[in-house]
Amino acid sequence: MKCIVIDDERIAREGLSEFIKEFDFLENRGCFSNAHLALEKLNTEIIDLIFLDIQMPLLNGMEFAKRITDKSPMIIFTTAYSEFALEGYKVNTVDYLVKPIFFEDFKDAVSKAKKMYDLMRKQEDTSKPLFFKENGVLIKVHPKNILYIQSMQNYIEIHLENSKRLIIHHTLKKILDQLPTEDFLQIHKSYIVNSKQISRIDGATLYIKDIALPISRNRKAEVLKISLPN
Repeated sequence: MKCIVIDDERIAREGLSEFIKEFDFLENRGCFSNAHLALEKLNTEIIDLIFLDIQMPLLNGMEFAKRITDKSPMIIFTTAYSEFALEGYKVNTVDYLVKPIFFEDFKDAVSKAKKMYDLMRKQEDTSKPLFFKENGVLIKVHPKNILYIQSMQNYIEIHLENSKRLIIHHTLKKILDQLPTEDFLQIHKSYIVNSKQISRIDGATLYIKDIALPISRNRKAEVLKISLPN
C-alpha cells in the first residue's frame, strides 16, 4: 500500500516513518509538514493510506480529509487530541491513534487498513471485465456471468449465462490465471467452474445448474472444501 505522512512536527514524521519501515506491505511515498503540500502529491499519484495529524497550521487534518473524499484514500488519524475521534469517523477513517503512538497500536491500525485494502482489491478483481477475441472481435465478459469453461485441445469454450458461449484460442491454465481466484477453480484437466454457479455435488460429479461435469480424483478434496451457494 502506498502511504504518506502529514504532520507539522518533524519528530512525529520521523517516528511514523520508522514504524512504516517495519511493514513490507507499506511503501512510504513521502512525508509532508503541511496539508497543502500533500494535496499536490495526491494530484499526481494514487495514495492508498494517509497518516494524518489534525492540529496543523494553514489547513487542519479534518478539513483536508473532507477535501479529498473524491480520491478515497484510507486515513489513520495521528493526533494528541482525542476529542476529535468521533468527527474523524465521518470521513474515510480506518483508525484514530492518540499521541504518543506506540508500535503495537500502530501495528493494529495498519493491519486493519491492510484487511480493508485487500477486501477492496478483491471486490475490484471480481467485478473487472475480461476481454476475449472470437473470430477477430473483442468481446467483453464479466467473470460473474461465466458458468464454466471447457478445454478443447488448443481452444476453450466459455459457457455463459443465457446459454451463450464463446470459443477462443486460449489454454485452460492461461485463462485460470486471469480469473478471480476466490470464485473459480479447476475441477478436472478439461474444466474450470465458477464456484458461485454450482448447484450440487454428487460423488465425482459436479452440477452447474443441471449440467453435469466430472471431478477428477486428484482434485476432489479441493472441490469439497468450497462452500456451496445457498
